[in-house]
Amino acid sequence: MRLCRITKFASVVIFSILLVWMLSPATILPPADPVEPITIYVTDYGWHSRMVLPTGKDELIQYAYGDWNYFALNQQDFKNGAAALLLLTQGTLGRRKFSNIIELQQIIQQQDYTLLSLEVAQAKVKQLLKLLDERFNRNLATSIENPQTGLTLVKDERKYTLLHNSNHEIVEWLKYLDCQIDGFVMWANFQVKYS
Repeated sequence: MRLCRITKFASVVIFSILLVWMLSPATILPPADPVEPITIYVTDYGWHSRMVLPTGKDELIQYAYGDWNYFALNQQDFKNGAAALLLLTQGTLGRRKFSNIIELQQIIQQQDYTLLSLEVAQAKVKQLLKLLDERFNRNLATSIENPQTGLTLVKDERKYTLLHNSNHEIVEWLKYLDCQIDGFVMWANFQVKYS
């Protein structure tokens, strides 16, 4: 009887620790001294995040990743939601251009989303933009416009799943930019910490 209570207590403690860990924000640690630093942005849309990169002019390009049916086609019913979480589904890469930072900030404020900024090396941003543009353009024939998100979306080679969702993709892009990520990543719950 006593062993049963100890086991239950230990289970509750372990479950509580895991829950706190999962609900705590993942921390983005930007590179300490990037060469020719430039500001990039991570936008938190609740469950999903997106990355916004400067093009070198005043223009910014936002990239997003998600499930084709749920995110690109707005088929946000139970069936498509469950499929996106539990199965390997068709991924999508989305892109949106902003003429300047003010336009981006206005949209973020109107929708009450979170905008995080951090500095990384300009050369790495140019390389990532080139890779994302090439990846997007490979499937341009599948492009659609989504008026709800303002994104142009294409089918992507990468499959979408709960274990590789929009936030995992953002983490890959951040790591490409020499950022480190500490913490559990499942949904858009990021914070930036400078060293």
